[in-house]
Formats: sequence, structure tokens, C-alpha cells
Amino acid sequence: MATDKWVSDLDYLVETLEARHINLYHTTSKSDIYNRVDSLKQQLKKLSENQITMEFSKIVRALDDSHTGIWSSNSNYYQSFTLGFFSFDDDGFRVLRTSKENTHLLGAKLVRIDDMTISEVIQRIEPMIQCADNYYSIQARLADELRYGARLHALGITKIENMATFEFLLPDSSVQKVNLQTVAAHEYEPLLTQSLELKDFQKPFSYKNANYVNTIFQTIDNHEIGYIYFSKYLNNLQMRRFAVAVSRELIKHNTQKLIIDVRYNGGGNFFNGLQLAKLLTITDNLDFENGIYVLTSRYTYSAGMSNTAHFKELLNAKLVGEPTGANPNDYQDADGFPLPHSQMWVQYSKRYYRFQDSISNGIIPDVHIKPKWSDYQQEHDEVLAWVLKDIRL
Repeated sequence: MATDKWVSDLDYLVETLEARHINLYHTTSKSDIYNRVDSLKQQLKKLSENQITMEFSKIVRALDDSHTGIWSSNSNYYQSFTLGFFSFDDDGFRVLRTSKENTHLLGAKLVRIDDMTISEVIQRIEPMIQCADNYYSIQARLADELRYGARLHALGITKIENMATFEFLLPDSSVQKVNLQTVAAHEYEPLLTQSLELKDFQKPFSYKNANYVNTIFQTIDNHEIGYIYFSKYLNNLQMRRFAVAVSRELIKHNTQKLIIDVRYNGGGNFFNGLQLAKLLTITDNLDFENGIYVLTSRYTYSAGMSNTAHFKELLNAKLVGEPTGANPNDYQDADGFPLPHSQMWVQYSKRYYRFQDSISNGIIPDVHIKPKWSDYQQEHDEVLAWVLKDIRL
């Protein structure tokens, strides 16, 4: 794309965000952003398309807004290495998902990409990640970014756009280098068939009327404990039907203890989540004094975080797990627009929500349980195990 069109897109980006965002410069000054924009304009002729895309991302990231981000319209930009990483505080970035031919890499600790150490890699990636709110969501985003070949190349981490040498420390303490090529974005998830998962508690789809694998209900311990796996929002009518059915099952079996698992709820419409809270508040057999638990993690974001706050307030729930990846008092409720020439998609915050009186990085759980590599080695869900033990005491 011609340089003048990139300049036009850059100006349109800033002007439109200023017009539509509720408070664009809430953290970073206007002069800082304008200086970054002017600096990029001077460099445009020297940069590749992917490098320019990276620089746009850095400018938007500098706004430090949890729901303001920018993404390329070029599908090649999302070609991926068939690896899924997780960041452990004490054990670095480890492979928890991969393709069948690389099963031996499960659990491996990433040491280098091409000739660059993982610490150097992270230093280059962090300024361009989008929609991260605190330490926990930053770690989630960083782990995800390690798979994108075009982005790693644009940041000068790899020598070739669709190929890289990954160096790992394997679980047996041996070192192995693996040459990998990227696959198309739509091939990534189907190829990641090998994984290390927390398998202590299987989630059979015992709620027979639900056709939604991301929002399910079941009871355990002879119906004494209810369990809601809530990782994706249904539409308003579906959510109400689901909530009614859950409430009926809880009443039918006189179930008093309830676990709501929002560890992988990345957002949606929190008003739909309130349909569930509404029906649960009138389910009188529940133990609202000590029997409601909500499981949280770094992936609990946006509306997932909002409903976590609602469940704590309306259901007197005890929160167990990691702090949420989104902050309780923050800008969110997103809308978006395309840039006129590159068609890059821009998202921005329309509202400011305050879900607690104090300022904190994430909603802090009542019982903070950090993810540990040793738990994944044993496929042991320590968060759920803690809750079940506490209920059964």
C-alpha cells in the first residue's frame, strides 16, 4: 500500500478514536501519542507492511486501554506455529498444546526462538500486545503471541516469516531444537490435538437440553453440588432458558452448594450473565451464606470479570483461583470500525464501569491459587480440588 494511504489510515485512526472513545487519553497523554504518530510517519517508507502493522499496534497499545485494540485484515498475519504456551511464574513459558507429530514437546520449557532468548523475545512482544489490563492478562496475551510467525518476524525475532527454530528444555532436562513452519490461521486449532489438561474433574454434558459446549450444568456427589461451566455467553433468550433449567434442577434435587467456573470466560454481554444471577438469587435452597463458589483465572476478562463481580455481590460467592485478567474499574463495552485503506479493524471502549470501591489489578480472589507446572504434570486441577475439599469438609 502506498505511503500516503498509510498516513491517511494513521490520521484516521487517531481522529476517529478521539471522536468515539469515551476518554481516550485516560492514561497516556495526547502529546505522547501524537509524537509516536509523527515518528511512525517518518519511518513508513522503510518498513514492510507487517512492520507497519506492528507499529500501529504499538501506538494503540500505548493508550493502555483494556478494550481498545487493532488487528490486521490480512489472514497471513495470523499464520501460526502449532504450539500453545502457558506462562508459569516460576517455570517460564511451557508447551501445553501441540500437534500430533510434536507430542514429545508437551511440557517443554521455551528457551530461545532462533538466536534470541525468551526474555529478549518477551521484551519485543510486550509493547504490541492488544487489550491487556494487568499482569495476568499480559501473561495470557504474551503466551498467545509466541505462535504468530509473521509478527515474530516483523519484530526482528525470527529470520524467516513462516519458519523458526525453537529451543526447548524438555521435562527430562535435555535440550532440543525444533524447526517449525507456520500453518494457516484456520488450520491452527484443528491441528492442536495433543494437550496437557487439568483432568481431575471431567465435565459430562448431563444437562440434556443444552447444545452449547461452552455453557453447561451438571450435579455431582449425588446432586449435592451443582457445577456450571460458563466460558461463553449465550444470547439473551438462550441464557434465560439455561438459567431457568439450572434453577429447576437445583430445586428438584435440593442442591445447596454451587460452583460457577468462569476461568475461561473472555467476555460477551454481561447483561446476559445477569439472567443467570437473577434466577440463582431466587433459588432458595442454595446455601447463600457459605455454599457459592466462583472459579477465576487470568482468562476471566471483560464481561466474564463483570459477572464475577456480580456473582460475588449478588450471590455472596467465594472467589477461588487467580485474579481476573480484567480490572474491576475500567473502560470497556467495545465497538469498532475499519481503517479506510488497510481495512485494519479497530476496537475502542464506549463506557467506564466501576465494580468495586477499591482499585486493584484484577478482582482479587478470596483464595488465591497460582497455576503451577507441577499440577499440569499431574493433570491436577488444584483450584477445583480446593473448592470440592472445602465443600466436603
